[in-house]
Amino acid sequence: MNPSKFRCWILCGLRGIALGLPAAAAEWTFDRYHRPDELTAALQELARANPGVAKIHSLAKSAGGRDLIFIEIGPEAGESRKTLPAVFVAADMEGTVPISAEAALYLVRVVLEKADLRADRTWYILPCGNPDAASLFFEKPLRRDPRNAAPHNDDMDDQTDEDGVEDLNGDGLITQIRIKDPEGEWIPIPASPRLLKRADWSKGEKGVYKLYTEGLDNDGDGVYNEDGPGGVDIGVTFPHLFKFFSPETGSWSGREAETFALLKFFDEHREIGLTFVFGETNFCLIPPRAGRKGEADLNQIKIPEQMAGFLNADPNRTYTMAEIMEMVKPIVPPGMEVTESMIASFLGLGAVVNPLEDDLKFYKELSEKFKEFLKAAKLDAKRLDPAPDKDGSFELWSYYHLGLPSFALDFWTLPEVKEEKKNEEITAEKLEKMTNEEFIALGEEKVDAFLKSVGAPDQFKAKQVFELLKGGTMDTKKMAEMLKQMPKPPSEEGADPKDKALLTWSDKELEGKGFVDWKPFRHPTLGEVEIGGAVPFTDNTPPPRMIEGLLRGQVPWVFEIAKKMPRIKIADAKVKMLGAGVYEVKVWVENSGGLPYPTAMGRRNERILPVIITLNGQGFEVLEGKTRSLIPSVQAQGTQTATWIIHAEKPIRIEIKAETQTAWRDSRTVDLGGAK
Repeated sequence: MNPSKFRCWILCGLRGIALGLPAAAAEWTFDRYHRPDELTAALQELARANPGVAKIHSLAKSAGGRDLIFIEIGPEAGESRKTLPAVFVAADMEGTVPISAEAALYLVRVVLEKADLRADRTWYILPCGNPDAASLFFEKPLRRDPRNAAPHNDDMDDQTDEDGVEDLNGDGLITQIRIKDPEGEWIPIPASPRLLKRADWSKGEKGVYKLYTEGLDNDGDGVYNEDGPGGVDIGVTFPHLFKFFSPETGSWSGREAETFALLKFFDEHREIGLTFVFGETNFCLIPPRAGRKGEADLNQIKIPEQMAGFLNADPNRTYTMAEIMEMVKPIVPPGMEVTESMIASFLGLGAVVNPLEDDLKFYKELSEKFKEFLKAAKLDAKRLDPAPDKDGSFELWSYYHLGLPSFALDFWTLPEVKEEKKNEEITAEKLEKMTNEEFIALGEEKVDAFLKSVGAPDQFKAKQVFELLKGGTMDTKKMAEMLKQMPKPPSEEGADPKDKALLTWSDKELEGKGFVDWKPFRHPTLGEVEIGGAVPFTDNTPPPRMIEGLLRGQVPWVFEIAKKMPRIKIADAKVKMLGAGVYEVKVWVENSGGLPYPTAMGRRNERILPVIITLNGQGFEVLEGKTRSLIPSVQAQGTQTATWIIHAEKPIRIEIKAETQTAWRDSRTVDLGGAK
């Protein structure tokens, strides 16, 4: 071997040893996207290099025969009994967000390199929750499809997976077909003829084109590409708001091996106290959305007439859960605890579909801090909003069903296209800072123009808004929050903001490679058509040159949230002598973390166990209180107390323990009667 090459090889090996990583893993660079099997190999190398703190687990095999691999990191790695809380990070659950898998591997490397991040907790990191779909990014023709490889008869005919897409023009991409048709619904946008919009008949517009995904009608049923290879989108197969009878979700939640394995793992690992999803949603930037219409809104509960008299309530108004709990307390037997779960069952409220107000408080607070974090990382440039959360997603299941603080991170969306606005005076951000009176003083003409510019419904006029503000049923802050959650309206020429941003990005940053110009093609059944449109993944996958900077600036936010996990401690303990060997013992149980224990949703569904307080020792009798007491919840930076009256004939020492599964544990020893 050449001496210089030998020295280089030795130095690389030593660098790997110094980091606790093998040379191959140490040289991993985030300058390209990696196939699922490459991610698996990297995890295995990292685990082999860190046998004391890292262990690989295979949850299941996908329908396509690929292993669903995750890594466990921490001082209890590989141990069956867990005493430390855990963080679970799931990435690329839909298999269509390549940068999220890179982010997961980046996170693994940082946790392994920095011992303090793993010293008192376990990390479970799943870099690719849908490896079948993720593999499509590396295949030709390029197509974006979140479904795994399970066969599924999408069109319910006598064949399965018989009518998929085809690369008709041979460019290695699956784009779109447009064909002129009298029944067409689409027209070109005058200012950007490469883009299409739906014709608006109310404005006298008439459709010109029909649109299809690029391909053939293989089964001859007149429908194109309606039953291609693949079955289920793993990212939307979780129980909360699961959509039955949808081709992409399968027959029931948990039917797919990938989903069932995760449901089972969480059931067996109650130490998980915080979850993150890396994908297209971003609860760190935009709190979980409210406003879903569903069975239960715990902030506006109507009490049925037959029960209203029993509770001395008004059946014509709405109440919060806290108000109803106060009504119920006087009528329950002594010693029975009134819980949100009890009330929900009593009133038959059904499933909750909107985040609870107490939880939205910490989501909103952390959202503002995340914006400051992005600004410090110089990643606060204006970009399109992240995708909204989807029904049946991992992140919604984690919050609503498990009661856990559930966060999501996307790492990139298309830069926002700057447009000159006629109504620059008012924005949702400025509205949030206005008083009701200041907003009303703007006048109807200006407010009507503002409402139109943000895409408010036509019937939503300034006059009505002013009445709501004056009546107290609406204020500027609530109105601003509502407007922020509304989709951005099309520009005046009709272009969807996302389409326009994609075209601009393609032209300026990708040398036009993000959008295929429409070109004529002779289709065997449709005749003369044009093929073109957006290149798959252009809208959610940044160029490889951007990967490392985006991850370096955003992945560390996970650690900021992890620092805020609830942490239960015994802040103080006091003994008061009452005489005749009788003592009052009082402890203050503190949550020193920045998140509540548990969340309001966790209190509602009662999945997270209370703080368990036990007295341990010999030679004493509890006269008042219980040897094993429960504290259902402790707010962030808050305290709760537990008190006992104890009789001890001789001096003794009692150990008081406060234990949880997801928020650590603590103990304190107290002396009764001068025990030493």
